Amino acid sequence: MTNSSYVDSYYASTLNSELELPQLNGEHECDVCVVGAGFTGLSTAIHLAKRGYKVILLEGSKVGWGASGRNGGQAIIGYNNGIGMMEQRFGLDDTRKYLDFVLEGCQIIRDFISEFSIECDLKDGHAGLATSERQLQAMKHEQEVWARCGHDDITINHGLGAVHEMVGSDNYQGTYYDPNGAHLHPLNLARGEARALQKLGGQIFENSRVINIDKTMTPKVYTEKGVVKARQVVLSGNAYMGNLVPEMEAKLVPVSSFIVTTERLTEQVASDVIRQDYGFCDWNYILDYYRMTEDRRLLFGGESFYGGKEPRNVAKRLRNNMIKVFPQLKNARIDYSWGGNFAITYSRMPDVGRLKDSNVFYAQGYSGTGVTTTHIMGRLLAEAVAGTAERFDVFEQVPQLPMPGGRLLKVPAVVMGSWYYLLRDKLGASRK
Repeated sequence: MTNSSYVDSYYASTLNSELELPQLNGEHECDVCVVGAGFTGLSTAIHLAKRGYKVILLEGSKVGWGASGRNGGQAIIGYNNGIGMMEQRFGLDDTRKYLDFVLEGCQIIRDFISEFSIECDLKDGHAGLATSERQLQAMKHEQEVWARCGHDDITINHGLGAVHEMVGSDNYQGTYYDPNGAHLHPLNLARGEARALQKLGGQIFENSRVINIDKTMTPKVYTEKGVVKARQVVLSGNAYMGNLVPEMEAKLVPVSSFIVTTERLTEQVASDVIRQDYGFCDWNYILDYYRMTEDRRLLFGGESFYGGKEPRNVAKRLRNNMIKVFPQLKNARIDYSWGGNFAITYSRMPDVGRLKDSNVFYAQGYSGTGVTTTHIMGRLLAEAVAGTAERFDVFEQVPQLPMPGGRLLKVPAVVMGSWYYLLRDKLGASRK
């Protein structure tokens, strides 16, 4: 079943149930209006509804239409630059908090799936793959910082033999295994969370793009056909917010990422390619990421581009990348190809806060590790809305600068910076 309002993806073709939601019309009132029905908005709304708040969730398209329903489906424990880089930057105490937060985020996913009986093909385990000795050393440092934070369950193994225990590829020199991570069908997770919110009494309106917000202590949210008067507002549109709030948009750059998915593979081929049913990514700056779907298709992603553009022949480029990693798939047909945008910040940490002189909270800019961080951020936003912001403040204290170059030049500026890291990839350095 393909819903034509979603991008044509493997996920849209394998939705597990119908979910029809109305468009906002007329005037409405609630305690909290949440804008954006991706993982941040859904998690926030669920946590608020559990606290007894009357919640209205507005979505400009469909639940999970953006990055939450298009991503690689990997619940990774970490942030863009990894935990290993954070001790020097934030100190051990805050690094421990940030790691515990993202571990909690993954547990929230598991709890939602269990509590609300969400069918989304959850599988435990995530593995990183080193393409150089320097990346293996970075993995070792990551493991050491995790241990100093009180977590000693990261496993690192060197050599092609260790690689071959996990994947059928000769491209790597070692492995990094985190049992806390997972992979899943993200669009079915998002839609399952939407149904959970409905059961809790929350209202969801699709095809209700927000066109204006009164950013005051008594905010109002306007769509083309309706208005919501709320005590508080939470903005969670991330890369798809546009210029609705210019001071938020200035701190983001949209980045496009793309995925191809093969035809169904035979059991023999599938078990040769993916030998442990984990989510995988390498440790390059422009990385490859992949996993096996429930129906034995290899889902392979990568080829990121700043500014949210979609270059020509990106599916062909991804297929070529896939074959470099797995030559045994040279004759496999590609059945699906799609892309979408996520948002990065200058700090590569989530940008969270409260708009000045208003009751408008926000969270955005997960910089490529959003499946887990969005879910914990939803809980922290709910806590902040309820008046307990101590945990939320741990993220709000991270300095967030506008992207260099202003609105017109920030994408070229970030692209120039990325060339340095692409050179590091070629030299075998690590993104961590």
